[in-house]
Amino acid sequence: MKVPTKALAVLGVAGIAALGLTSCDGINTVARSTAPVVLTGADLPGLVGQQPGSIVAFRYSPLGGTPTWTQIPVQVDERKVVDFGAEPANNTTAGVVGTVYGNGTSGVTALQYADPNTFVGADSNPAFDANDELVFMAADMGGRLGADISARPAGTVAGSGVAVQITDPRGTGSTAERGWAYLFVTSGSLSPGAGQDYVDYDFNLTSGAYASTYKRAAGPNPETSRVITPTYEARFSDRWKEDAWLVRSPGASGVDILDGYKNQFAINSCGRSNQTFAGGEGAFAANIDGPVRAIRSYIGANSGPLTQRTHLMYRDREDVVTALRVHAIPSIMDFLDLSAAATGMTYRSSTLPAGVTVDGTNDSIPAGLPTWEAYDGAQGNVMTHIRVTTDVSPYAAVQFYRDQTSPSEAQCWGDSSLLGASGSSAGAVPNTDPRASGFSSLSLTRVLQFGAPAATPADIPATAADWATDLDTPLTVVVSTVTP
Repeated sequence: MKVPTKALAVLGVAGIAALGLTSCDGINTVARSTAPVVLTGADLPGLVGQQPGSIVAFRYSPLGGTPTWTQIPVQVDERKVVDFGAEPANNTTAGVVGTVYGNGTSGVTALQYADPNTFVGADSNPAFDANDELVFMAADMGGRLGADISARPAGTVAGSGVAVQITDPRGTGSTAERGWAYLFVTSGSLSPGAGQDYVDYDFNLTSGAYASTYKRAAGPNPETSRVITPTYEARFSDRWKEDAWLVRSPGASGVDILDGYKNQFAINSCGRSNQTFAGGEGAFAANIDGPVRAIRSYIGANSGPLTQRTHLMYRDREDVVTALRVHAIPSIMDFLDLSAAATGMTYRSSTLPAGVTVDGTNDSIPAGLPTWEAYDGAQGNVMTHIRVTTDVSPYAAVQFYRDQTSPSEAQCWGDSSLLGASGSSAGAVPNTDPRASGFSSLSLTRVLQFGAPAATPADIPATAADWATDLDTPLTVVVSTVTP
């Protein structure tokens, strides 16, 4: 258990015991500094029915001279079940709130993030309900309330408190790593953001307002959208086109290291790629900018009009979830292609921990799909982990890696090179379109974490392996009522 003993010493073991706490209860000992804690209304029944903007969060510190409450940022994202709708016949078809496309019906519904600025629209239940999400950061948690509690935080409603205990099952020692956050209803003087904003997302269509100008029947729909956090900046030039990463952590050079996050059938086939996805039918489900995270979610990938990608963007990381909904396809690729500014970085993976240099000269890479990958250099550090959820059996994916300034294959979009290009390639995938009977399911979650250049590059394999294992080991939650 990673416990800062200096902090415990402020109060002393005897003082901690007097508060009814163990020596590990005085502080947050969950060692996942970049992890979000995502709960639903079903997890928090005591808050169901409250207005999302009235729910606030605190950490508690029983250590030091006077035990204190400190407000922390929390965010509620409303969700609703809605039909996908159908791509309109042409770009002049007016949209109507009620489906993702804003047109027709598909007979297929899904739980979507509610957004009054898209055709999904606002949640039909404006209160915090069972399928809404509440999120805060694990790093913001504090210690556990003990016998010292005599008053709730100022500005909160009596009897509204909910305690959330988070435990990391990977914690070592006799007691697993734990932290606590406390949720209350504000009496009106507090804001959920607690005066902080971890993520700034600007969705900016060059055509104007989404509902009145977006071409849902056929693109392209150019954007100059971007998300900026203290750790990274990502930019988007169209739906399906994430094409810039700048690591902003102290010590990083801050150059744009990404040519594109790319998808296509095969490396020598541009018949279907992010370029054709953006040029075909499509629509946005949500563009949300909150104090804890930003959400960018959209559908439409040529003959997979219900295929969906959702970006969940946090202070230090980006989670990209792609749900495939398309007829049977011959193959599929998902990979990152770096820009010329990334030259000199070192690529490492679980199958190649010693690493190779990104320099435009191809290297021999093991074929097995790695459990983690990492790029590191003066430009910054980026770790990535892929998790596939599917009932397709077998789903045989292998590693793809190419580092060539002048590859023989034409590039579908972006520059003409494949620099440190890394990801996965899989063979035939059966029908995943829910509009047809007997469909399979396949979704891919890529988690990207951004940070400063590694102080000791030799430590990257152990750090990345530990991080990837954390991602595959969910935190556990216990919710209870705060009883002063």
